[in-house]
Amino acid sequence: MSEKPGDVDLIRAWINDEGYASVEIAAFQLEGPENFGRFLADVARHGALAYSSTWSIDQDEALELICAGLSEQLRDQVTNIIKTQDGSFT
Repeated sequence: MSEKPGDVDLIRAWINDEGYASVEIAAFQLEGPENFGRFLADVARHGALAYSSTWSIDQDEALELICAGLSEQLRDQVTNIIKTQDGSFT
């Protein structure tokens, strides 16, 4: 990956052995929740490209599956999110 001067981390995310995600978001880096949603849409499109080239599936199909998984997870939010700090990685 090549970062340019002025590029910033917005999200750091990882998954543990039990399948639980940990996510850090630097909300101060991007104004407005709508813009964050647009950013996530761009991440999904890049994910579709990555999955299509890694697993030899159609890119549009990969995007549909990513969107289906996202929609399912958003509808089934029964876990509590634990905030560790306000708007920053550090």
